[in-house]
Amino acid sequence: MTVDVLHSVNEIPADNWDALTQDLDIDADRGYLRFREHLESGQSLVVADSESGELSGALHGALTTHRTGLVSHPWKFVGSESVLRLTQDDPEAAHVLRTQRDLVGAEQSDPGEAEPVWQALDLRFGGCFVIRGFDSSELFLRSGLSGAEAEQVAGRLIRAAQSAARDHGAGAVAFPFVRPGDEVLRGALAEHGFQGGVVTAASAFHLNGCATYEEYLERLPSRRRRRYRQEERQILTSGLSTGEIDLIAHAERIAELEMQTLAKHGGRPDPEVIRKARTLLAEELPDSVRVPAVERDGMLIACALHLLGRRSSLFMAYGCDYDIEDRGASYPWACFYQPIRMALEQGAELVRLGLEGFDAKVQRGAVVEAREMWIWVPEQAPAKQLGTLLDFLDARNREYLQRFE
Repeated sequence: MTVDVLHSVNEIPADNWDALTQDLDIDADRGYLRFREHLESGQSLVVADSESGELSGALHGALTTHRTGLVSHPWKFVGSESVLRLTQDDPEAAHVLRTQRDLVGAEQSDPGEAEPVWQALDLRFGGCFVIRGFDSSELFLRSGLSGAEAEQVAGRLIRAAQSAARDHGAGAVAFPFVRPGDEVLRGALAEHGFQGGVVTAASAFHLNGCATYEEYLERLPSRRRRRYRQEERQILTSGLSTGEIDLIAHAERIAELEMQTLAKHGGRPDPEVIRKARTLLAEELPDSVRVPAVERDGMLIACALHLLGRRSSLFMAYGCDYDIEDRGASYPWACFYQPIRMALEQGAELVRLGLEGFDAKVQRGAVVEAREMWIWVPEQAPAKQLGTLLDFLDARNREYLQRFE
């Protein structure tokens, strides 16, 4: 058995990688992982387990930096207010926020002067080696392994990840979005000193073996079916036109629209960075990128970016021109209804919608599934305190997610 730590999926021969992941979904594709490597601000790491030149398993991740985004940075995620699930005018808000800071060991001071919680974690533990994909953290295991073999490969990969974190100056290893049903991974993480708790959830439309969009609609509850049809009628009667467009040909406008959406939600996006990232994605996965688009008088006013794979489609981004008030049902059509059609045509099982933002998705029939964050730090006392923080967040998030069951 050989376990190697590499810096890119490109260092593994394409045939070997494709043989390992041939039965997996699009987010295990080399092109998708190269795209993720492009997005990361820190060094990418690939841990590969092989025997006689054949891959038995692998994990793919990156080291965090201060520029790493919230979803990919465990300290930023568990240190955010959003993970506390506070309601508006919550009388317990001050106590909950204070508890979060206490558990992290962050200084208590005036809100305007308070040290960000994530920075307190970063100072204490250092950066993280983070293993995540689109909406989950997982190990890529060769199909056909027995249960015992899968557990052995998982153990070797996790031990190598812990060593790689130390060797690269990281103070932690994190699997931030573990599926509760992934018993092989969860068992290996627990065995190797990781601690976990629910911090968020992923959502998806389950297509339930339907062959056509009409069949899918007919299986929906009547009120939800009416909503689908009413919102799609709005598109037809509002003077808007719909279709699919080529990503590269429209990359500049698509980037402008995505920038507006990110800015609306508090981001500070650079449209040129977005344009380059989208162009790279189209070059890496030319047969998978789909862009449902809405136009008014020949001008693109809204669009969504999806990746269509064998088993599922992935919702990557939405962009919209907010200066145009009458956009009708552009959002649900581009993000939900047309992607469901595309996935059904492909014979896919799921339309995966990513993390957070549950309300609009659940209203239209998406199913929410919890995600657990599992973290390892080498020293016992800090690990115990980190476990207490994860337990605290787990209790709050489990209660919050019950509303979507």
